[in-house]
Amino acid sequence: MDKDTTKSTFKEYLLPLNCEKLLKQINALNLDKYTKKLDMGKFSKLLIFAQLTHINSLGDISLELRTCEELQRELELESISSSQLSRKLRDLEPRPFEMTLNFLMGQVHREFGFAKGTTALGRLNLIDASTISLCLTRYRWAEFRNTKAGIKMHTRIIFHEGVASPDKLILKPAKAADKTEMDALVVQEPDALNLFDRGYLDYELFDQYCANGTRFVTRLKSNATVTVVEEKPVDPNGPILREAIVLLGKPGINQMEHTVRLIETRDGEGNLVTIITNDMFMQATEIGDVYRYRWQILSASFCYAHLYLRNVDFTAISRAS
Repeated sequence: MDKDTTKSTFKEYLLPLNCEKLLKQINALNLDKYTKKLDMGKFSKLLIFAQLTHINSLGDISLELRTCEELQRELELESISSSQLSRKLRDLEPRPFEMTLNFLMGQVHREFGFAKGTTALGRLNLIDASTISLCLTRYRWAEFRNTKAGIKMHTRIIFHEGVASPDKLILKPAKAADKTEMDALVVQEPDALNLFDRGYLDYELFDQYCANGTRFVTRLKSNATVTVVEEKPVDPNGPILREAIVLLGKPGINQMEHTVRLIETRDGEGNLVTIITNDMFMQATEIGDVYRYRWQILSASFCYAHLYLRNVDFTAISRAS
């Protein structure tokens, strides 16, 4: 996104926010009791601006405020130091940001509704996990590696009519496998197409999805055991290199009862990608395209989720886990 464009339209980006509701939440929590200069309303807008313009440091945020007149007018603030921003982040209460995220997701759902999410692909649900590193000495409960701690942000995104919007967000310690959150994230409805990466792999659940009509598309792990039931013809000049009907898992150990489709194609960098799906009706090229471009869809919807995560109460996650 071009920074100059973002600056000139900053007010438009703030329109979806219910600032009155946010201020009520701030006042109810008494968050501005000792604040003289940088109150929560101004700070929230400043963080949104930094996210939209891809500013990565507190020093750069401070510099941008000093040099951007439109931002100064919007915030009614001419300058703020990076040390003041650091103190604000350190002591920040995350609940208003959580409320804002939930409010924005609710707005999207009310405006578009479920019906508009049903296209030729059905309701497309993109599921992914991002690992966020933490300081091990401070967050022992979130031990991830020998030298660092971390949490995982499991996110479900709805994509319809060219619009991507966050639908569900789960924060858990990073050590747990991605597949432990599949029950909470996969939409088990016939007109929903669930798209997720190979970290979410569970043959027992895949069999369940095949039995109840829950559609999924995912990437196959390189060490997976595959039994070919039938090879399908493919266009030698097309993007699909191979299509087959297969059984996943080792016979007599963890082999699936239901067959799935195996589709081989290449990603944007030319690397081989092996996809599996239980959808037997979509064109193989459609499935390849949906999986190949999933990152472009996902990247459009993380702004407010990341805004919330900048200020999340990780101790609360520890208690919930």
